[in-house]
Amino acid sequence: MPKGISAHRLKDNPEERRFAEAWEKHNPLAWLLDERHEQTGRPADPSDRDQVVAATVIQWLGSPVGRAFLSDLGYQKR
Repeated sequence: MPKGISAHRLKDNPEERRFAEAWEKHNPLAWLLDERHEQTGRPADPSDRDQVVAATVIQWLGSPVGRAFLSDLGYQKR
């Protein structure tokens, strides 16, 4: 599975790594992109670019800027 564009940051940023690892483990992208999965019962086939973009955004949520974004929305780490 493709990693995010800034995967090199994972070794020095534990929160980004946590977000990236959770995404890799539970990656629902195929189902999220398929508008017809309820009818077909099969997920879409995301492109490599789709996978990289999604992984990059998820990893970013674990960055200081991403966490500030989540905090502005009312989310806080327990």
